[in-house]
Amino acid sequence: MVNDLDFKVKQDTYNPLLKRKEVSIEVEHDGQGTPSRIELRKAVASKFSTKTENVYVIDVETKTGTQSALCLVEVYDDAQTGQQTVPKHIQTRNLPPEERKKVREQEAKKEEAKPKAEKPKPAKPAEAKPEPKVKQAGEESKEAKPKPEAKPAEAPKKAKETESK
Repeated sequence: MVNDLDFKVKQDTYNPLLKRKEVSIEVEHDGQGTPSRIELRKAVASKFSTKTENVYVIDVETKTGTQSALCLVEVYDDAQTGQQTVPKHIQTRNLPPEERKKVREQEAKKEEAKPKAEKPKPAKPAEAKPEPKVKQAGEESKEAKPKPEAKPAEAPKKAKETESK
């Protein structure tokens, strides 16, 4: 199927710092499902005249109802740089199904083998603090809220008397 896989290079930039080509491609897959990452790796490797170990498919996106997929691919100058730069989960996705299953099983065993960190237990039990008393209605305690200071009383205003003469 690698020979049947036709794709167009949409964008091709070289990243000298990471020693890789960052390629955006569009794959036409009429009458077939979205191509697998393995098929894409082989097709891109043959197009750019490199080994499949140097090619990593980062993302494959097919819009609903279309027969084309947009893919983001990284082509490294050498395999070692790719292995150091590409995240482990992307490397695992780019493996054939049999190898991918083995890698995931090994990771699961490593997780089981790790001793789980236990919370440190206190050496002595904490001393029991006295429980606060529940106040009942109408009961005041000595620790009552302080009363606000009384304001000086204002002199009552006298209404103006109207004298009628």
